[in-house]
Parts: sequence; structure tokens; C-alpha cells
Amino acid sequence: MLNINNQQQSTMVKRIILSLFLLASFAKGYSQENSGSPYSYYGFGTLPDNNGPYSAMGGVAAAMRDNKNINFLNPASYTALDSNRFYFQFSLAGEYTRISTHKTSTDYQVAQNANLNMALRMHPDLFLSFGFTEKSDIGYDLLYTQLMSGSENTYFNQNISGEGGLNDIYAGVAWKYKNLSLGMNFSYVFGKIEKRQTLEAQLSNSYYIRTSENNRIHDFLFNPGIQYDFKLSPKSRLTLGTSMNFTQKLSAKKEFTSYKVNSSSGSSTMLDEETLESGYIVYPLRILSGFDYQYKNKWQVAGDYTFHQMSKYEEFRKDQGLNDYHKMNLGVSWTPEEFGRFWWQRNKYMLGGYFVKSSIDLKNTDINTYGVTLGSQLPFVTRRGSELVLGVALDMGIRGTENNGIIQEKFAKIRINIAFKEFWFMKRKIN
Repeated sequence: MLNINNQQQSTMVKRIILSLFLLASFAKGYSQENSGSPYSYYGFGTLPDNNGPYSAMGGVAAAMRDNKNINFLNPASYTALDSNRFYFQFSLAGEYTRISTHKTSTDYQVAQNANLNMALRMHPDLFLSFGFTEKSDIGYDLLYTQLMSGSENTYFNQNISGEGGLNDIYAGVAWKYKNLSLGMNFSYVFGKIEKRQTLEAQLSNSYYIRTSENNRIHDFLFNPGIQYDFKLSPKSRLTLGTSMNFTQKLSAKKEFTSYKVNSSSGSSTMLDEETLESGYIVYPLRILSGFDYQYKNKWQVAGDYTFHQMSKYEEFRKDQGLNDYHKMNLGVSWTPEEFGRFWWQRNKYMLGGYFVKSSIDLKNTDINTYGVTLGSQLPFVTRRGSELVLGVALDMGIRGTENNGIIQEKFAKIRINIAFKEFWFMKRKIN
């Protein structure tokens, strides 16, 4: 027999407070210093095309729900979690990318897409999740050499670099009534976007121009979600799900400076006085919808479609000339025996793929992404009854093309997701 007493309730509150403190410390200490995709120059950076605990299934999320993982991409899924457990989940991705044009190539390695999530039941049919997620990445460093206008043999160098991105700290609630689950994430979105540019003529005793733009963004974002579960037969079920956010204006401040620097002496002169502008960034409408079909608790097929209205993206009332973003994901999984005797029987083996039509159009060429994924979720059980699921996913793909002098990226990512659930609140009266 299991019950909760006052001492356990006090312990529960203390542990929740400790978890919130750890979350705040993680968010404060985490900084994005990525040196990566040149396509992160556009908008608020590159979006995580494959994220969450189901990365090995192509990153599907809209209709995914189980009692092992926190699916923070659709808050309605929280109602699938165990009622007696406290959940702790952490994930991180490492990426190797080769960047190439038809003339040259280079490569980089970076760690990104860090997430920290926690969840628990607050009341019968009412669940809570809170955590930290990374919404976008910025990290580029580009050098161009171009002929000066009106000259036949004089060139100048242009260096463009940037870093930063958007993050959010969220708290989400979910409620279940029969087969219907509703959820809402309340997010505090924050981050910085730093853009730097240097222009230098290839002349003796010359100077160069250096500019710096620093945008700081902070505001609230709301993300509702819904899932409905159909029992098709005693051996199969179908879940449909949707999550979204409406178009919202995020408060922002922009700081701009420019200097003229002597190439020989290094002395600098401010060209324009430092300016500070307050305004907003438009975070456009985003809709994620999908399905999840399961048969005999062994086979699973899921698919998603994402629409992000990036054509409405603005910075300080200026349209950025982006197109709408479209993404399609498809994944399958197989679990030999969910409660099998051997570890390999209890593993979930996963395979998937995704296609992204990004918001970027260069030289009348769409910058698309194609990716394939594979991996596994390995369950472990301790003597005390705690459970841990180790998710490992390999993600390989191509972004862009070398046609028309455009940059192509070939990437390989390893994604690790650790989900841990513990009997925090229940105490056995009979051992």
C-alpha cells in the first residue's frame, strides 16, 4: 500500500525548490558560443531541425507521448507520465560539419541544443513540467575579398561574424479528460544576437571600418498543445497531436557602434556615437501537427509537419525578406519485448528522416535540409525501482548546395538524451 504523508510532502517541496535552483543555475551559466553554420546569419539563427527525446525517429514530437520521456515540444504529452514519479531529463548534441563551395572547404565541431527538463504530477489528471531549452543558434565567421567599385585592381576584405541565439525557461501544465489531453507551456524567451562587420581596403597605410550590433531579446511566449488518443483495436492505437504559438512581439534592445581603425597604429576613432534603440522582434506563428500509430506495444510509426511563418519575421519594424519555413518528419521504432528478460529485448530501436524547406532563398535557390536518423532508447532499472532511459541518436544530413556559388553543409550529429524517473513522493508502508 502506498500513501503520502506530511513529511513526504515537505520533502517533495524541498526537492522541487532544489530542482528550480539547479535549473536557474544551468540557464544562467549556459552560454551559446557556437562557431558554425553560415546560414545562422539569417533571422534569429538556425532552428533545431531535429530536437527532443525522439531524435532517432526523425525528431517527431506532435503526437508522441509515453511514461519514459518528457516531450516538451507538445505540453499535452505531460499527462502520459507516471503519477508517482519525479522526472529529470537532460540532452545535448555534438556536431561535426564540413562546409564547402565549388572552390574550397572547411569544417567545424560544436556542442549545441542543450535541454534540461523536469516534470511531476501536481493533482489527479494535472501535471507540471519546467525546464530550459535552446530555441536557436547563431555562430558564423565569413571572410570575403571583393573588387572595389570603380577600380580594376584594388580589393577590400569584408569579415562578417556573429554569435548568440535564443533560449527559454518554461513552465508547462497539462490536464487530461478521458482520451483528450490539453497543455500549455509558458516560456520566458531571452538571448542575444551579436553581429560584427569589418571592412578593410588592401592598401598600404590604410584603415578599416569596424561595426558592432548587439540585440538583446527578452519576453514571454505561450505554446498551447493538444493530443487525442484513439483505441483502434485491443492491439493498436492512434494518437493525433498539435502544438503551436501565435505571432508575438518580443521586446528587444539594439546597441550599435562603429569605428575607424588605423591599420598601422591600431588607433581608433568613433564614426557614430553609440546608439541604443528599443523595439521588438516579431516571433511568427508556428504550428506543429502529427500522428503516432502503435501496434502491440512493439511497432510504432509517427509523422510530423511543421509550418513556421518566417515571412512575417521582423526586426525593429524592418522586414528581413525571409520565406515561410516547412518541415516534415517521419520515424519508426521497434521494441522486441517491452518487459523481456534480456536488455536487448527491452531496447527501443529507432529509424527516421526529415526534410526542411528553410526560410532562406539565395540566388533564387532554396536552402533545403535532408537528414536521416537512427538510434536506440536503452532502459535501466535500479534496485530501488528508479528508472533511467538512455537515448542515443545519430543524425546525418545535407544543408544547402554548391550550385550558383552557394555554400553546402554536410553534417553528422550525435544526440544524447538521459531521462530519469524516481519515486520521490511515495513511501512503502509494507516492504
